[in-house]
Amino acid sequence: MAWRRWLLVGLAAVLTACSGPDRTPGDRNAAIEGTWQSAGYGYVFDIARDGAGRTRLTSYDRTAGSCLGGDSSASVGREGDATSFGEDGEVELLVHRQGDRLIVREPGSAGQIHMNRLTELPDCPSDIPKDAADRRLQTFDVFWQNLVENYPPYPHRKLDTARRERDRAALAEHNTDRTLGELLGDTVRELGDMHTGIEGEDLSLYGRRPGTRESDDVDTDALRSAAEARLGKRLTPVIDDEVEYASGLPDGPGYLRITQFDDFADESYDADRKKFEQALDTVFAVAERDGWRGLVLDLRLNDGGFDELGIALASRLTDKPHFAFQKRARDTQAASGFTPYEKLRVPPSTRPGFHGPIALLVSDLTVSAGETAVMALLNRSPKPTLIGRPTQGIFSDQLSRTLPGDWYLDLSNEDYRDAAGQSFEGRGIPVPREFRTPVFTATELAHHCDSAVARALDHLADNPPGTTKPCPRGST
Repeated sequence: MAWRRWLLVGLAAVLTACSGPDRTPGDRNAAIEGTWQSAGYGYVFDIARDGAGRTRLTSYDRTAGSCLGGDSSASVGREGDATSFGEDGEVELLVHRQGDRLIVREPGSAGQIHMNRLTELPDCPSDIPKDAADRRLQTFDVFWQNLVENYPPYPHRKLDTARRERDRAALAEHNTDRTLGELLGDTVRELGDMHTGIEGEDLSLYGRRPGTRESDDVDTDALRSAAEARLGKRLTPVIDDEVEYASGLPDGPGYLRITQFDDFADESYDADRKKFEQALDTVFAVAERDGWRGLVLDLRLNDGGFDELGIALASRLTDKPHFAFQKRARDTQAASGFTPYEKLRVPPSTRPGFHGPIALLVSDLTVSAGETAVMALLNRSPKPTLIGRPTQGIFSDQLSRTLPGDWYLDLSNEDYRDAAGQSFEGRGIPVPREFRTPVFTATELAHHCDSAVARALDHLADNPPGTTKPCPRGST
């Protein structure tokens, strides 16, 4: 899930913080006040009281040569031992003290950020040149420094640092907004990373793994009708078209389709989680009532959201705790070049679930939290059978960076790996050759055909492939 950009506010809140009222005895917020710098992520937090006595958190994006931003959020309450910060009552960050460190978590995100205290606030914010040509060169430099410091050396996706000096020379020779946008856009495009993009000056450009699609490239209504034709059942919506199921299928399996892991309630993570958990209660109550003998779990068109909701789904599908995935962030200050791994596990849920065999449908349109949900199921017992095509290959949360001149950079900065230490970033989670099928091809959709669903039904019923009515010749 991307780190959200907070509303930009004036620096007055920061300047008045030092002159705020004295702390009250026993005030738990006092323990987190001060200046902090993250391990990895490039954040500097300044937590202090404003003139009204409220605790405010001001965040800066720092590199070796810049410190920009200044987004401020107010304390909106407490959750356990953590102070919550956000705007308009919505919680965007949870912060608490642990020994001599600050622990930061975004609701819905798997993992935490660790921060160490600084004795004083660095030179933040950095000066931005008034001259447009100088400002464009600074934008270019900060863009590249953020990539060099934060973009990991993924095995299947490489940052071409050799082009940095060449592109800067080109910008110096033709110093225009158009040239800057083209150079930054070319760098982003070549990474082929849907979580890495540049925005500004009428430009919004993100990468994509070559040969893959975006959800806008397919007719989503046709996808549903093709699945229904192969199932022989209409889908029952639980949350609009985002969570749907079918029951009473031949040979007794159930079908569950989930197209995202956020925006269920259009309010907050807590509201999303509550609505999603209630939807799963409904689905798995039907599974118990109808005695599902298997589950076709369709995540082929899942465009991501909150990692924790993917883990919540996995917890409904196991009766034993198991390893989900491990993650770390790029940290050029550490000897290893990364923060320590944080290992995430799937705990069994006490709410209704399903513990039988699963055919798990995936594709290049399974992205981000959709992919971490798949990874969280790989160590389940019995192990799910993946059917379809490899996933997109973008697991990292998005790190949002402020650049000079109203430009913004989003980038991947985290490294997710399975229990064996494998990274699927840039290549996607693979599907065994014998279970690879077409996914949402134009020919299949035109014939209301769904090879992946047919293959899943045959597999769960222990039938030879092709037992379920095959697709028209040429559709594969």
